[in-house]
Amino acid sequence: MNIQGINSTLASQVTSSAKVNRQDTIKEVGKTFDSLLQSLNQTQVTSDDLMSKLAAGEDVDIHQVMIAADQADISFKIAIGIRDKLVDAYKEISRMSV
Repeated sequence: MNIQGINSTLASQVTSSAKVNRQDTIKEVGKTFDSLLQSLNQTQVTSDDLMSKLAAGEDVDIHQVMIAADQADISFKIAIGIRDKLVDAYKEISRMSV
């Protein structure tokens, strides 16, 4: 009868579950960024569409145009802030000694 030590069994289970959790986490982060970028794109498309209609002389409420432009501006600033934080985190990780 071959009996394995408890340490080797636990170590293999922790390692395999850590790999699965890491991969799931990476996929979830990717999905989150994808949805944020799609939302940013949609706000900018809406803002551009309303501005084009206003410039063409169509019947568009100026308040809605300004609100859409501000929403697009705020969304873009948030995206730039997230990008800057990610770049800073990458630089800090790359400076770490292994």
